[in-house]
This record gives sequence, C-alpha cells and structure tokens, in this order.
Amino acid sequence: GFAHSTAYTTSVENAMGIVVPERAQMIRAILLEVERLHSHLLNLGLACHFVGFDSGFMQFFRVRETSMKMAEILTGARKTYGLNLIGGIRRDLLKEDMIATRLLAQQMRREVQDLVDILLSTPNIDQRTVGVGRLDPQIARDFSNVGPMVRASGHARDTRADHPFVGYGLLPMEVHTEQGCDVISRLKVRVNEVYTALNMIDYGLDNLPGGELMVEGFTYIANRFALGFSEAPRGDDIHWSMTGDNQK
Repeated sequence: GFAHSTAYTTSVENAMGIVVPERAQMIRAILLEVERLHSHLLNLGLACHFVGFDSGFMQFFRVRETSMKMAEILTGARKTYGLNLIGGIRRDLLKEDMIATRLLAQQMRREVQDLVDILLSTPNIDQRTVGVGRLDPQIARDFSNVGPMVRASGHARDTRADHPFVGYGLLPMEVHTEQGCDVISRLKVRVNEVYTALNMIDYGLDNLPGGELMVEGFTYIANRFALGFSEAPRGDDIHWSMTGDNQK
C-alpha cells in the first residue's frame, strides 16, 4: 500500500539527505489519509459482520467505495496509487480533482455519521462488543501493540504525532484514544480517526503549498543507510534501507 511506499521512499531520502518539497510532502500525507479511510471503513464493516450486523457490513462497504473513488480521482488508481518516487511524487493534483475529492469527503462524513448512529443503536451491539476482546493497557505496552489496538487501550501512540513525517507537520493532527480496551473501544477509535482523516484531507487540499513536486538531479551516495516510517492504518510501518555501490 501507499504507507509502505512512503516508508520506503523516505528511508532512501533520509539516507541520501534528500529534502522533499513541501507540496509533495503534503500530497503524500493527503493520500495516506485516503488510504486510512479505505482501511478503517473495511475494518468497521468486518466488525459489523462478526457481531451479526450484516446490513451494517454492506453499508460500510458501500461507503468505503467513496474512498476508492477519491483515490482514483487523485492518483488514477483505486488501490495501489503508484505516486511515490524517491525525491517526491510522480504527478500533481488538478484543481478540479481536488474540488471533486472535497465534495466526496463531505458526502462520506454524512454517511459515516448516519451509519455509526445506526450501529450504536442496534440491539445487542453492547452485548457483543463491550468488555469483549479486552487488551489490558499493561499488556498492550509490554508487547508493543500499535495502531488503533494500542490507542484503544489508552496509549496515545501515533507516529504521525510522535515523529511527524512527510506533510503531517503542516496538518491539524489529533490522536484518539479510548480507555475501555475492548472491541467497542477499537471501533470508536477507528470511527474518530475516519473523521480526523476527512478533516486532514480537507485541510491539506485547501492549504496545499506551492512549489515543485520532485528534487531533480540529486547525487547518489553509496553505503548510506537510514530508517523511514509511516503510520499505516493498522499501525507503525518501518523500513530500513542501505544504498549499494551499484546504484541499488
């Protein structure tokens, strides 16, 4: 996914000392949030299925289709965006595409809110999610859980906030946690992160910096290494890269 691609390219950029233009960084962050919508809506739909609420499963998957439309509008692809290059990104965002994406984001916000209201008012939903699948905060800490799992056990751990990468230093970031440590807590974290992702997409498109998309003509240096990372929808995504002596 795009989270892996971003972690890999930033690892090489860090090793080579390449400073990616702000416009490219912001576009990377926007697309990471589009990918987060896609993943979180999938998991919310699956959670509905596993507790016997198949109507909710189908409706969350219907709304998830909107996130794939966003990706297709912005990148030309629905799932594997193919936009990252070492030093920046492959193509710019067109004005009309940004307008269309913001309209889809507004539509998605309304639809998700309606679905969440229905989900939380469904008979027996508390029976099947509250106190179920409990992950104790100490166990979550000791075993280094990541992503919505650890945040639903009370730990405000998120690479986007702890170590801002690509364009996240330019975006309004909010880390969502819950204290219940159970299935409903993990659902709530993902729901809140959907709303925050929509906010960041809106803000990023509205405040996209000017400038270049790529660093051109950088010098390849052999035997350099570095880490690159991203906050994938399910948690930390870390890549380590080392440059070889044959430009690989």
